Amino acid sequence: LFVMRPDGSGRRNITNTPDYNEAAPRFSPDGRKLLYRRLDKSVQIDGNRYGMQGQFVISNSDGSNPQVMGGNGDYPWATWGPDGTHVACLAPKGITFVDLATSKVVRTLDRKGIFQQLSWSPDGKWLAGVANVGEVWTIVRMDAVTGELNPVHDYQNCTPHWFSDSLRLLFSYRPAGQEKENNGDGWSQLYTANS
Repeated sequence: LFVMRPDGSGRRNITNTPDYNEAAPRFSPDGRKLLYRRLDKSVQIDGNRYGMQGQFVISNSDGSNPQVMGGNGDYPWATWGPDGTHVACLAPKGITFVDLATSKVVRTLDRKGIFQQLSWSPDGKWLAGVANVGEVWTIVRMDAVTGELNPVHDYQNCTPHWFSDSLRLLFSYRPAGQEKENNGDGWSQLYTANS
């Protein structure tokens, strides 16, 4: 894994792990920790399954002191909770909220069609993810307590992330009707939407 400034300067390797592939890094809300997935070097990162591949790792934000949390596939699609002491995870059986100090599941929710790329809002009130609700690859918002769900943007969206205000989402969107470039798929664009 590498970090850099938003303008591309200051690029540096923070994990320096030639025996592994790593994916899906996310800084904790306070910026002191980092979570990511670690895969054997022989395993290719899958663009649609990366959040459940390999092992879940938590390190310091500079990549030091990596701690592997469980085995391959554990803590799928983990996303930080607002205080950095819990993660929410997404699996076919549902959404689990896990206390990191004890590794215990403290509560669960039905996933209601969300199938990948879970993201927990900074205020702790909402989850976002990708679901096949109405249209394929729809960005949805879910109440983190009741599980009530609403679509935010439908058709060919992915990778939702919350703005710090917990009111808006940033995500990629592939508009319909594009010329078929880029291996026949068209191009994805960054979008924002109120949740």
